[in-house]
This record gives sequence, C-alpha cells and structure tokens, in this order.
Amino acid sequence: MPDEEFSDDLLKFYYKKLFPCELFCKWLSYGMNDLARREFSFTLAGDVYLRYQSFETSSEFRKELVKLCPHKIDIGAVYSTAPKKHRAILPSSFKPEWKELVFDIDLTDYDEVRYCCGEQSDNAKSAVCSRCWLLAQSAVLCVDRALREDFGFEHLLWVYSGRRGVHCWVCDPAARKLDTVARTAIVEYLTLVRGGTSRKPVLTAGGLTRYESRGIGAPEPVLHPCVDAACDILLPRFAAYCSTKQGQDLFGVPARLKKLLSYLPEDLEELRSHMAEDWLEHPSNGMEEVSQKRWNTLRTFLKEHKRNNVLKELVLNYTYPRLDANVSTSLNHLLKSPFCIHPKTGYVCVPFDPQQVTSLNPVDVPTLSQLVEQARAGDVESSVADNSSGRHLLSYKRTALKASIDYFEAFIQRLCPADVGTTTMTPGSTVDGSHNMPSVPVF
Repeated sequence: MPDEEFSDDLLKFYYKKLFPCELFCKWLSYGMNDLARREFSFTLAGDVYLRYQSFETSSEFRKELVKLCPHKIDIGAVYSTAPKKHRAILPSSFKPEWKELVFDIDLTDYDEVRYCCGEQSDNAKSAVCSRCWLLAQSAVLCVDRALREDFGFEHLLWVYSGRRGVHCWVCDPAARKLDTVARTAIVEYLTLVRGGTSRKPVLTAGGLTRYESRGIGAPEPVLHPCVDAACDILLPRFAAYCSTKQGQDLFGVPARLKKLLSYLPEDLEELRSHMAEDWLEHPSNGMEEVSQKRWNTLRTFLKEHKRNNVLKELVLNYTYPRLDANVSTSLNHLLKSPFCIHPKTGYVCVPFDPQQVTSLNPVDVPTLSQLVEQARAGDVESSVADNSSGRHLLSYKRTALKASIDYFEAFIQRLCPADVGTTTMTPGSTVDGSHNMPSVPVF
C-alpha cells in the first residue's frame, strides 16, 4: 500500500473530523454510565501496544485519538473499575464484568478451500478478492440467521474487518451478560468446520452421523434443524463458489477435483472413480464454465439416488462458517473497533446491513485517503472548527462514510431505548446465567 494511503497526518485528520466519537461512545454506554469502565487498547506506530485505556467522555476519547493517532483500536470488556486505574487496586478486585458476544470470521481459516488468495496462491495480489469473498458473505448469512432465529438475539452489529473478514457484535442485554460457559456453548452450537483437518460430525436430529452405519436402502437420517437451515442458505450459493469463471474452479483443476470427490463416502466409490476418470481427462481451460456444469451433474445424481445428506455435507465442508472460538468465549479478549482504519489496506472497518451483505464489495469500501480528500474538498473544516459535541459528525456527510454512519446511528437508536430502564449492570453485578440468558437450542 502506498504511503499516501495511510499516514499519521491522515489519521489525525480522520480522528479529529470524521471518526464518530459521540455515536461510538453512546453505543458502548448503552444509556448507562459504564463508559469509564470500558477497556480500550491502542496499537501505535512501531507496534507499540497500549492496553487498559479508558475514558470518561467522548470528548476525552477524541482528544486522545488525535494526540496518539493509534493505527488500531480494540474494544474490551466493562471492568469492575476503570481500566486506567487497574495498577492502583489488587488484581483480584479487577475483573471483567460484561461484554458483547462477538464473532470473528477470517478468510485465512478457509485457506485449504480457497485458491485465489491465501497460502495456496503464489500469485495473489491481495488478501481477499471477489472469488473468495463469497465465503464471507455466506458466513454472515448463516451466523446472522442462527443468532436471530435460534437464540432470539435482535441487536447484531456486523462490521467489515478492513481486510479479509467480518466481525459481529451481539449487543442484546442478555448476550452482554453471558459468562464464559454460555459463550462457549453458543460457539460450539455454531461450529461444524474448524479448518484444516479438524472437523465435527454433521449433527442429525437423532444424533446419528453419516460416519455411523445405516442399513442398505434405509432413509437418510434427518439433519439437525440448524444444519438444514444453513444448507438452505449455502446450497444455492455453492454453484457460484465452485464456478470456473466466478469462483474457485473446484471441478476444473485436477488437484481441487480430487479433493472435492474425496468427500464422497466409501459406498459411492464407483461414482467417485468414474467421475474422476472422466473429468480428470478434460481439465478446465479457465474459459469455459466447466465447474458449474459438473456440479449440476453431481448434484442431480445425488438427489436422484436420495443422497441429499452427502450433497449437503460436501457444501458444508467448503462453505460453512469457520469461527475463531477464542474471540467469542473469553471476556478478556479484545476485538477491533468499528470505524478504525486497517493499517495494511487503508480501508475503514465499516458497519453493514447483513441482509445486504451480497452487495458489499471489500474493494469498494472507503479508504482513509479517499475520506480525507472528500472532506477537504467539501470545505467542511469551517463547520467543525470548534470541538463541541456533535459538530464533528457534520464532516462525514459529504464523504463515502455517510451511509455507514447513518446505518450505525439507526442501529444505536434501535438498541439504546430497549436497554434504558431494563438492564442494570452496576459495578457490583456479576456475569452469570440469569433468566435473561438464552438457552442453547436443543432439538
């Protein structure tokens, strides 16, 4: 990335004029007086890491951003006392009390099944492209559905990570009070594929997996409802992912074809051998749409022979969401803040509507240099000359950041009224299972 795309001078302008500090702090306060007990961490130039930062007000927060120009901002939990005072108290008295339930989806966890970027591509020009971004889109759709429909959560803030992934902040009061055990249970419920060779058998309603024997001619077991719901999302999208022209050309490149066919069970060895022999003799030339045609052939065969579960498991192994469990389960873990700038790309970590994720193109996300140029060209500096609360938000209106901040503001307006008066998390409260905590769905 050219130096003119990311610099301390550009960051200083961004933090002073464009970063939505007031909305940001309103979000993290939830209508309560807990901002001062919220942990932030800053990563400065030269990888200098400052943890246990905390602020009383949004203006104090902005002042420190402008002063230090952090290259990265991370958000942590709300602690029993202000994090900046942690050295003055006993370690046993300084504990995290609550935090949003968060999820981190990074496309590096899919490197074994993506060939355009990542470790399997020697010629990759970027960390992500339109061919593998399909995986992130599918993950958002699956996780968002599960959290809303299976757990009943409503306030989900999805954020582009700025490079090769997405983050989800579940902000419901019940989610924020979950303890480690409950968070782990939710992550396990949502986990089928962990990447590499680590896999969990696909769940069925009766507990049977395809690795257990079933009688010849017996019907396939009914999959667990959460798995079936994911397949309803992923199956229609798999054609694009395996596509020669749009995706990974899974059926056209010999090594990729062999890997894909290896997912077929042993009782389909004859089919696997026949397809491998026929298709390996006619590899893709990259021009003709070979993979989608072969995918349709395989799909038709499996459906006609009532092997829908084989079809579904193949798709799940390639495209089911792969979560970083440690990010979600630990109250001490911090996660990159919305609206910070990714130092390696210059892209802004923008919030987005999960229902519109298929329209989100990571290469079209605003960059730091673009926003600064737009703000300066709009001659808006005079309107934000003083530092009064709210005035800074005027600068973004003539930049490409407007849609993201408008969405963020609408999200907060829906969230905060639901919290005020219904949730009290005082310094003496504990994070434990309560009547507000959702149970892990069991079928």
